[in-house]
Amino acid sequence: MKKLFFIFIVLFLSSFSNAQQSDIYLSLSSSGKKFSIGIEPFSYVGRNTENAKYGSAIKAVIENDLILSRYFNVIVDNISNSNFEAKLSSWDERGASVLFTASIEVSGKGERTRINVRVKMYDTTSKKIVWEDVFHRDNKSDFRYIGHEISNEIVRRFTGEEGVALSKIAFVNNGTRFKELYVIDYDGHNLKRLTRDAKLNLLPKWSPEGDQIIYTSYLFNNPDLFSINMVNNKRSVVSKYQGLNSAGTFSPNGKTILLTLSRGLFPNLYLIDKNGRLVQQMTKGSYIDTSPSFAPNGQEIVFISDRSGIPQMYIMNMDGGNARRLPTDGHCDSPAWSPRGDKIAFTMRQGRGHFDLYVYDLRSTRITRLTNSQGNNENPVWSPDGRFLAFASSRRGRWEIYIMAIDGSGTRKLAEISGNSYTPSWSANIKY
Repeated sequence: MKKLFFIFIVLFLSSFSNAQQSDIYLSLSSSGKKFSIGIEPFSYVGRNTENAKYGSAIKAVIENDLILSRYFNVIVDNISNSNFEAKLSSWDERGASVLFTASIEVSGKGERTRINVRVKMYDTTSKKIVWEDVFHRDNKSDFRYIGHEISNEIVRRFTGEEGVALSKIAFVNNGTRFKELYVIDYDGHNLKRLTRDAKLNLLPKWSPEGDQIIYTSYLFNNPDLFSINMVNNKRSVVSKYQGLNSAGTFSPNGKTILLTLSRGLFPNLYLIDKNGRLVQQMTKGSYIDTSPSFAPNGQEIVFISDRSGIPQMYIMNMDGGNARRLPTDGHCDSPAWSPRGDKIAFTMRQGRGHFDLYVYDLRSTRITRLTNSQGNNENPVWSPDGRFLAFASSRRGRWEIYIMAIDGSGTRKLAEISGNSYTPSWSANIKY
Protein backbone atom coordinates (compact mmCIF):
# COMPACT_ATOMS: atom_id res chain seq x y z
CA MET A 1 0.00 0.00 0.00
CA LYS A 2 1.48 3.32 -1.03
CA LYS A 3 1.75 6.26 1.27
CA LEU A 4 -1.72 7.51 2.13
CA PHE A 5 -1.32 11.25 1.99
CA PHE A 6 1.06 11.44 -0.96
CA ILE A 7 -1.37 9.37 -3.02
CA PHE A 8 -4.14 11.70 -1.86
CA ILE A 9 -2.20 14.71 -3.24
CA VAL A 10 -1.24 12.98 -6.48
CA LEU A 11 -4.84 11.93 -7.10
CA PHE A 12 -6.01 15.45 -6.35
CA LEU A 13 -3.50 16.97 -8.78
CA SER A 14 -4.53 14.47 -11.42
CA SER A 15 -8.18 15.41 -11.03
CA PHE A 16 -7.25 19.10 -10.94
CA SER A 17 -5.33 18.88 -14.21
CA ASN A 18 -8.25 17.05 -15.70
CA ALA A 19 -10.75 19.48 -14.20
CA GLN A 20 4.99 23.10 40.39
CA GLN A 21 6.83 21.15 43.18
CA SER A 22 10.60 20.55 43.31
CA ASP A 23 11.10 17.96 46.06
CA ILE A 24 12.27 15.10 43.86
CA TYR A 25 13.65 12.51 46.20
CA LEU A 26 15.03 9.93 43.79
CA SER A 27 16.50 9.98 40.32
CA LEU A 28 16.65 7.27 37.72
CA SER A 29 19.93 5.54 37.11
CA SER A 30 21.80 6.59 33.99
CA SER A 31 22.32 2.91 33.28
CA GLY A 32 18.64 2.57 32.49
CA LYS A 33 17.94 0.25 35.43
CA LYS A 34 14.29 0.24 36.44
CA PHE A 35 13.17 1.16 39.92
CA SER A 36 11.10 -1.39 41.80
CA ILE A 37 7.98 0.05 43.41
CA GLY A 38 5.72 -1.92 45.73
CA ILE A 39 1.97 -1.36 45.64
CA GLU A 40 -0.23 -2.87 48.29
CA PRO A 41 -4.06 -3.09 48.26
CA PHE A 42 -5.63 0.28 48.93
CA SER A 43 -7.48 0.91 52.17
CA TYR A 44 -10.95 2.44 52.39
CA VAL A 45 -12.61 5.09 54.53
CA GLY A 46 -16.11 4.23 55.77
CA ARG A 47 -18.38 1.43 54.60
CA ASN A 48 -19.46 2.80 51.25
CA THR A 49 -19.60 -0.21 48.93
CA GLU A 50 -18.21 1.90 46.07
CA ASN A 51 -14.95 2.48 47.96
CA ALA A 52 -13.61 -0.95 47.07
CA LYS A 53 -14.92 -0.76 43.49
CA TYR A 54 -13.25 2.53 42.64
CA GLY A 55 -10.20 1.85 44.76
CA SER A 56 -9.50 -1.33 42.82
CA ALA A 57 -10.07 0.41 39.50
CA ILE A 58 -7.79 3.35 40.32
CA LYS A 59 -5.08 1.00 41.58
CA ALA A 60 -5.21 -0.95 38.31
CA VAL A 61 -4.84 2.29 36.29
CA ILE A 62 -1.80 3.35 38.30
CA GLU A 63 -0.13 -0.05 38.00
CA ASN A 64 -0.66 -0.14 34.24
CA ASP A 65 0.61 3.43 33.79
CA LEU A 66 3.80 2.69 35.70
CA ILE A 67 4.43 -0.46 33.67
CA LEU A 68 3.79 1.36 30.37
CA SER A 69 6.21 4.12 31.42
CA ARG A 70 9.03 1.54 31.35
CA TYR A 71 10.64 3.28 34.31
CA PHE A 72 9.44 0.81 36.95
CA ASN A 73 9.21 -2.79 37.99
CA VAL A 74 5.84 -2.95 39.74
CA ILE A 75 5.58 -5.41 42.63
CA VAL A 76 2.00 -6.08 43.73
CA ASP A 77 1.43 -7.94 46.98
CA ASN A 78 -0.45 -7.93 50.27
CA ILE A 79 2.12 -8.34 53.02
CA SER A 80 0.29 -8.84 56.30
CA ASN A 81 2.16 -7.58 59.33
CA SER A 82 0.79 -5.58 62.24
CA ASN A 83 4.16 -3.88 62.65
CA PHE A 84 4.43 -1.35 59.84
CA GLU A 85 8.21 -1.07 60.01
CA ALA A 86 8.47 -4.84 59.74
CA LYS A 87 6.13 -4.69 56.75
CA LEU A 88 8.42 -2.17 55.06
CA SER A 89 11.37 -4.45 55.74
CA SER A 90 9.46 -7.26 54.01
CA TRP A 91 8.87 -5.02 50.99
CA ASP A 92 12.57 -4.16 51.01
CA GLU A 93 13.40 -7.87 50.95
CA ARG A 94 11.04 -8.26 47.98
CA GLY A 95 13.24 -5.73 46.14
CA ALA A 96 10.93 -2.71 46.38
CA SER A 97 12.78 0.59 46.81
CA VAL A 98 9.57 2.33 47.81
CA LEU A 99 6.08 1.32 48.90
CA PHE A 100 3.06 3.16 47.50
CA THR A 101 -0.15 3.15 49.53
CA ALA A 102 -3.50 4.89 49.16
CA SER A 103 -6.73 5.40 51.05
CA ILE A 104 -9.99 5.80 49.09
CA GLU A 105 -13.12 7.66 50.15
CA VAL A 106 -16.22 7.92 47.97
CA SER A 107 -18.98 10.32 49.04
CA GLY A 108 -22.16 11.67 47.52
CA LYS A 109 -24.62 10.05 45.14
CA GLY A 110 -25.09 9.63 41.40
CA GLU A 111 -22.72 11.24 38.94
CA ARG A 112 -21.83 13.88 41.52
CA THR A 113 -20.04 11.29 43.59
CA ARG A 114 -16.77 12.72 44.92
CA ILE A 115 -13.68 10.53 45.00
CA ASN A 116 -10.82 11.38 47.39
CA VAL A 117 -7.54 9.49 47.16
CA ARG A 118 -4.95 10.10 49.89
CA VAL A 119 -1.59 8.71 48.83
CA LYS A 120 1.63 8.01 50.69
CA MET A 121 4.99 6.71 49.56
CA TYR A 122 7.55 5.21 51.92
CA ASP A 123 11.24 4.55 51.47
CA THR A 124 11.54 0.90 52.45
CA THR A 125 15.08 1.34 53.77
CA SER A 126 14.74 4.50 55.87
CA LYS A 127 11.09 3.71 56.71
CA LYS A 128 10.25 7.38 56.19
CA ILE A 129 7.41 8.96 54.23
CA VAL A 130 8.92 10.54 51.14
CA TRP A 131 5.71 11.81 49.59
CA GLU A 132 2.07 12.26 50.53
CA ASP A 133 -0.76 14.07 48.79
CA VAL A 134 -4.51 14.09 48.17
CA PHE A 135 -6.16 13.77 44.74
CA HIS A 136 -9.86 14.20 44.12
CA ARG A 137 -12.49 14.55 41.40
CA ASP A 138 -16.15 15.51 41.74
CA ASN A 139 -17.43 13.00 39.20
CA LYS A 140 -17.01 9.29 39.73
CA SER A 141 -16.66 8.74 35.98
CA ASP A 142 -13.29 10.52 36.28
CA PHE A 143 -11.73 7.68 38.28
CA ARG A 144 -9.31 6.90 35.46
CA TYR A 145 -8.24 10.56 35.38
CA ILE A 146 -7.30 10.35 39.08
CA GLY A 147 -5.23 7.24 38.45
CA HIS A 148 -3.41 8.86 35.52
CA GLU A 149 -2.84 12.04 37.54
CA ILE A 150 -1.26 10.05 40.38
CA SER A 151 0.98 7.97 38.12
CA ASN A 152 2.17 11.10 36.30
CA GLU A 153 3.18 12.58 39.64
CA ILE A 154 5.03 9.38 40.60
CA VAL A 155 6.98 9.56 37.35
CA ARG A 156 7.77 13.23 37.98
CA ARG A 157 9.10 12.50 41.44
CA PHE A 158 11.49 9.89 40.09
CA THR A 159 12.57 11.64 36.90
CA GLY A 160 11.89 15.34 37.28
CA GLU A 161 9.66 15.17 34.19
CA GLU A 162 5.94 14.62 33.97
CA GLY A 163 4.67 11.31 32.67
CA VAL A 164 2.35 10.94 29.67
CA ALA A 165 -0.60 9.23 31.35
CA LEU A 166 -2.98 12.15 30.75
CA SER A 167 -2.26 12.31 27.02
CA LYS A 168 -4.56 11.17 24.23
CA ILE A 169 -4.21 9.97 20.66
CA ALA A 170 -6.40 11.20 17.81
CA PHE A 171 -6.66 9.17 14.60
CA VAL A 172 -8.81 8.35 11.60
CA ASN A 173 -10.81 5.11 11.36
CA ASN A 174 -13.05 3.70 8.62
CA GLY A 175 -15.09 1.27 10.70
CA THR A 176 -18.28 3.04 9.56
CA ARG A 177 -17.19 2.75 5.88
CA PHE A 178 -16.24 6.44 6.04
CA LYS A 179 -13.07 7.92 7.48
CA GLU A 180 -14.12 9.59 10.70
CA LEU A 181 -12.08 11.12 13.55
CA TYR A 182 -11.66 9.39 16.89
CA VAL A 183 -9.76 10.06 20.09
CA ILE A 184 -8.58 7.59 22.74
CA ASP A 185 -6.53 7.68 25.93
CA TYR A 186 -2.86 6.83 25.49
CA ASP A 187 -3.44 3.48 27.24
CA GLY A 188 -6.19 2.40 24.82
CA HIS A 189 -9.22 3.25 26.97
CA ASN A 190 -12.11 5.70 26.49
CA LEU A 191 -12.49 5.52 22.72
CA LYS A 192 -14.62 8.44 21.51
CA ARG A 193 -15.87 9.26 18.03
CA LEU A 194 -15.52 12.95 17.13
CA THR A 195 -17.13 13.20 13.67
CA ARG A 196 -20.23 11.68 12.11
CA ASP A 197 -19.98 13.21 8.66
CA ALA A 198 -20.16 10.17 6.38
CA LYS A 199 -17.39 11.96 4.49
CA LEU A 200 -13.62 11.75 4.13
CA ASN A 201 -11.70 13.14 7.13
CA LEU A 202 -7.91 13.09 7.19
CA LEU A 203 -4.72 13.90 9.12
CA PRO A 204 -5.72 15.11 12.60
CA LYS A 205 -3.21 17.19 14.57
CA TRP A 206 -3.42 18.35 18.18
CA SER A 207 -2.76 21.89 19.31
CA PRO A 208 0.16 22.30 21.77
CA GLU A 209 -2.22 22.65 24.73
CA GLY A 210 -4.41 19.74 23.67
CA ASP A 211 -7.54 21.88 23.48
CA GLN A 212 -8.01 21.71 19.67
CA ILE A 213 -7.63 19.24 16.83
CA ILE A 214 -7.23 20.43 13.24
CA TYR A 215 -7.86 18.10 10.31
CA THR A 216 -8.75 18.05 6.63
CA SER A 217 -12.33 17.19 5.70
CA TYR A 218 -14.38 16.83 2.53
CA LEU A 219 -17.51 17.85 4.42
CA PHE A 220 -18.23 20.52 1.79
CA ASN A 221 -16.73 18.46 -1.04
CA ASN A 222 -13.40 20.30 -1.00
CA PRO A 223 -10.38 19.36 1.17
CA ASP A 224 -10.84 22.14 3.76
CA LEU A 225 -9.08 22.55 7.09
CA PHE A 226 -11.36 22.25 10.13
CA SER A 227 -10.87 22.64 13.86
CA ILE A 228 -12.62 20.90 16.74
CA ASN A 229 -12.56 22.63 20.11
CA MET A 230 -12.14 19.73 22.54
CA VAL A 231 -13.38 21.77 25.51
CA ASN A 232 -16.78 22.84 24.15
CA ASN A 233 -16.98 20.31 21.29
CA LYS A 234 -17.57 23.04 18.69
CA ARG A 235 -16.31 22.69 15.13
CA SER A 236 -15.28 25.46 12.77
CA VAL A 237 -13.71 25.91 9.34
CA VAL A 238 -10.17 27.27 9.54
CA SER A 239 -9.07 27.35 5.89
CA LYS A 240 -11.18 26.85 2.77
CA TYR A 241 -9.08 28.13 -0.10
CA GLN A 242 -9.67 26.63 -3.54
CA GLY A 243 -8.01 23.23 -3.74
CA LEU A 244 -5.95 21.62 -1.00
CA ASN A 245 -6.08 22.83 2.60
CA SER A 246 -4.23 19.93 4.13
CA ALA A 247 -1.52 18.46 6.37
CA GLY A 248 -1.99 21.29 8.87
CA THR A 249 0.18 21.45 11.99
CA PHE A 250 0.32 23.98 14.82
CA SER A 251 3.39 26.05 15.59
CA PRO A 252 4.86 25.34 19.06
CA ASN A 253 3.24 28.47 20.50
CA GLY A 254 -0.12 27.51 19.00
CA LYS A 255 -0.62 30.89 17.30
CA THR A 256 -0.12 29.84 13.68
CA ILE A 257 -0.69 26.81 11.47
CA LEU A 258 1.57 25.50 8.73
CA LEU A 259 -0.20 23.59 5.98
CA THR A 260 -0.23 22.69 2.30
CA LEU A 261 -2.35 24.92 0.07
CA SER A 262 -2.69 24.55 -3.69
CA ARG A 263 -4.96 27.57 -4.39
CA GLY A 264 -5.42 26.37 -7.95
CA LEU A 265 -1.66 25.92 -8.41
CA PHE A 266 0.96 23.47 -7.14
CA PRO A 267 0.79 22.46 -3.46
CA ASN A 268 3.21 24.59 -1.46
CA LEU A 269 3.61 25.34 2.23
CA TYR A 270 1.86 28.35 3.75
CA LEU A 271 1.68 29.82 7.23
CA ILE A 272 -1.77 30.97 8.36
CA ASP A 273 -3.16 32.26 11.64
CA LYS A 274 -5.80 30.34 13.57
CA ASN A 275 -8.54 32.23 11.69
CA GLY A 276 -7.22 31.14 8.30
CA ARG A 277 -5.63 34.45 7.28
CA LEU A 278 -2.45 34.08 5.23
CA VAL A 279 0.71 35.07 7.10
CA GLN A 280 3.45 33.87 4.77
CA GLN A 281 4.04 31.63 1.77
CA MET A 282 6.87 29.37 2.86
CA THR A 283 7.74 27.56 -0.40
CA LYS A 284 7.29 28.39 -4.08
CA GLY A 285 7.75 25.94 -6.92
CA SER A 286 6.16 23.55 -9.42
CA TYR A 287 6.43 20.60 -7.06
CA ILE A 288 4.66 19.12 -4.06
CA ASP A 289 5.65 20.35 -0.57
CA THR A 290 3.74 18.73 2.28
CA SER A 291 3.82 17.01 5.70
CA PRO A 292 5.46 19.87 7.66
CA SER A 293 6.60 19.51 11.26
CA PHE A 294 7.99 22.27 13.49
CA ALA A 295 11.18 22.08 15.50
CA PRO A 296 10.22 22.54 19.16
CA ASN A 297 11.91 25.95 19.26
CA GLY A 298 9.74 27.11 16.35
CA GLN A 299 12.74 28.28 14.31
CA GLU A 300 12.86 25.54 11.68
CA ILE A 301 10.57 23.07 9.95
CA VAL A 302 11.06 19.69 8.34
CA PHE A 303 8.84 18.78 5.39
CA ILE A 304 8.51 16.49 2.39
CA SER A 305 9.13 17.66 -1.17
CA ASP A 306 9.40 15.86 -4.50
CA ARG A 307 11.56 18.64 -5.97
CA SER A 308 14.43 16.14 -6.42
CA GLY A 309 12.21 13.70 -8.32
CA ILE A 310 10.97 11.54 -5.43
CA PRO A 311 9.60 12.59 -2.03
CA GLN A 312 12.50 13.50 0.26
CA MET A 313 12.94 15.26 3.62
CA TYR A 314 14.05 18.87 3.76
CA ILE A 315 14.74 21.27 6.63
CA MET A 316 14.13 24.99 6.22
CA ASN A 317 14.32 28.10 8.39
CA MET A 318 11.07 29.78 9.32
CA ASP A 319 11.99 32.80 7.21
CA GLY A 320 11.74 30.52 4.18
CA GLY A 321 15.49 30.29 3.60
CA ASN A 322 18.28 27.74 3.94
CA ALA A 323 16.31 24.76 2.61
CA ARG A 324 18.51 21.67 2.63
CA ARG A 325 17.82 18.01 1.95
CA LEU A 326 18.51 15.38 4.59
CA PRO A 327 20.67 12.45 3.41
CA THR A 328 18.14 9.67 2.81
CA ASP A 329 17.96 7.38 -0.19
CA GLY A 330 14.34 6.22 -0.39
CA HIS A 331 10.78 7.46 -0.77
CA CYS A 332 10.27 9.47 2.45
CA ASP A 333 7.15 10.76 4.15
CA SER A 334 5.59 11.88 7.45
CA PRO A 335 8.55 13.48 9.25
CA ALA A 336 7.96 14.33 12.91
CA TRP A 337 10.39 16.47 14.90
CA SER A 338 10.95 15.14 18.43
CA PRO A 339 9.85 17.21 21.45
CA ARG A 340 13.48 17.28 22.62
CA GLY A 341 14.59 18.70 19.27
CA ASP A 342 17.35 16.15 18.62
CA LYS A 343 15.65 13.64 16.32
CA ILE A 344 13.23 13.36 13.42
CA ALA A 345 11.10 10.25 13.00
CA PHE A 346 9.92 9.48 9.47
CA THR A 347 8.66 6.84 7.06
CA MET A 348 10.78 5.56 4.19
CA ARG A 349 10.49 2.94 1.48
CA GLN A 350 13.57 1.71 -0.31
CA GLY A 351 13.15 0.14 -3.71
CA ARG A 352 9.92 -1.82 -3.88
CA GLY A 353 9.95 -2.80 -0.23
CA HIS A 354 7.61 -1.85 2.58
CA PHE A 355 7.32 1.54 4.19
CA ASP A 356 9.21 1.36 7.49
CA LEU A 357 9.94 3.71 10.37
CA TYR A 358 13.29 5.40 10.85
CA VAL A 359 14.80 8.00 13.18
CA TYR A 360 17.28 10.61 11.98
CA ASP A 361 19.61 11.88 14.71
CA LEU A 362 20.33 15.54 14.00
CA ARG A 363 23.58 15.63 16.00
CA SER A 364 25.24 12.52 14.58
CA THR A 365 23.32 12.44 11.23
CA ARG A 366 22.85 8.74 11.93
CA ILE A 367 19.70 7.03 10.62
CA THR A 368 18.27 4.18 12.71
CA ARG A 369 15.70 1.75 11.34
CA LEU A 370 12.93 0.88 13.81
CA THR A 371 10.74 -1.55 11.84
CA ASN A 372 11.70 -4.10 9.22
CA SER A 373 9.08 -5.19 6.69
CA GLN A 374 6.41 -6.08 9.26
CA GLY A 375 3.77 -4.88 6.84
CA ASN A 376 3.80 -1.14 6.11
CA ASN A 377 4.52 1.19 9.02
CA GLU A 378 3.66 4.85 8.61
CA ASN A 379 2.93 8.25 10.16
CA PRO A 380 5.10 8.18 13.32
CA VAL A 381 4.24 10.72 16.03
CA TRP A 382 6.07 11.40 19.29
CA SER A 383 4.79 11.07 22.83
CA PRO A 384 4.93 14.40 24.71
CA ASP A 385 8.05 13.27 26.62
CA GLY A 386 9.85 12.16 23.44
CA ARG A 387 10.33 8.56 24.66
CA PHE A 388 7.74 6.76 22.52
CA LEU A 389 6.31 6.75 19.01
CA ALA A 390 2.76 5.98 17.92
CA PHE A 391 2.30 4.87 14.31
CA ALA A 392 -0.03 3.09 11.91
CA SER A 393 0.88 -0.42 10.76
CA SER A 394 -0.65 -3.03 8.46
CA ARG A 395 1.36 -5.86 10.03
CA ARG A 396 -1.76 -7.87 10.92
CA GLY A 397 -3.49 -7.44 7.57
CA ARG A 398 -5.35 -4.24 8.41
CA TRP A 399 -4.25 -0.79 9.55
CA GLU A 400 -3.97 -0.42 13.33
CA ILE A 401 -2.27 1.99 15.74
CA TYR A 402 0.80 0.80 17.65
CA ILE A 403 3.15 2.32 20.20
CA MET A 404 6.86 1.57 20.61
CA ALA A 405 9.86 2.97 22.46
CA ILE A 406 12.15 5.13 20.33
CA ASP A 407 14.71 2.33 20.14
CA GLY A 408 12.11 0.13 18.43
CA SER A 409 11.44 -2.08 21.45
CA GLY A 410 8.31 -2.79 23.45
CA THR A 411 5.81 -2.52 20.61
CA ARG A 412 2.19 -2.76 21.74
CA LYS A 413 -1.10 -2.32 19.94
CA LEU A 414 -2.98 0.72 21.20
CA ALA A 415 -6.40 -0.98 21.32
CA GLU A 416 -8.57 -3.54 19.54
CA ILE A 417 -10.63 -1.33 17.22
CA SER A 418 -12.69 -2.55 14.28
CA GLY A 419 -11.95 -1.23 10.81
CA ASN A 420 -8.71 0.38 9.71
CA SER A 421 -7.03 3.11 11.75
CA TYR A 422 -4.66 5.69 10.27
CA THR A 423 -2.55 8.82 10.94
CA PRO A 424 -2.29 9.07 14.74
CA SER A 425 -1.56 12.33 16.51
CA TRP A 426 -0.39 12.33 20.16
CA SER A 427 -1.49 15.14 22.46
CA ALA A 428 0.21 16.79 25.38
CA ASN A 429 -1.13 15.91 28.82
CA ILE A 430 -4.71 17.11 28.89
CA LYS A 431 -6.01 18.59 32.15
CA TYR A 432 -9.57 19.63 31.47
